[in-house]
Amino acid sequence: MEHAKTRNMTIAFVSRHLVASAHQALVKTKQTVVAKLLGVADSTVLRRAEKYPELMDQLAASGVEDFVMKGEKKIPLEQYRWLLTVAMEFSKYQLEIIGNENAPGAGTLEA
Repeated sequence: MEHAKTRNMTIAFVSRHLVASAHQALVKTKQTVVAKLLGVADSTVLRRAEKYPELMDQLAASGVEDFVMKGEKKIPLEQYRWLLTVAMEFSKYQLEIIGNENAPGAGTLEA
């Protein structure tokens, strides 16, 4: 009983990811700007941020997996993998072209 895990490890992982995302969002926008928009003191913003881990545990347990910031777009994993595959193929072709251009005798006419 003393070695039992009190939280689901998947929920804990997602929760840590959400906390990191929330802190990153707070870092991107200056604390003073956030405080001004909320109409509170700067210190209030940090004090509220201390509650993030608890809140993110609840969100993770509720099924929230990620946040999308303004200007961001999340794509499905399969689409991301396809884009990476296309990018790798393109890079391979580019390396082949560069290699052929730098090969000895390239660019000279031989009769």
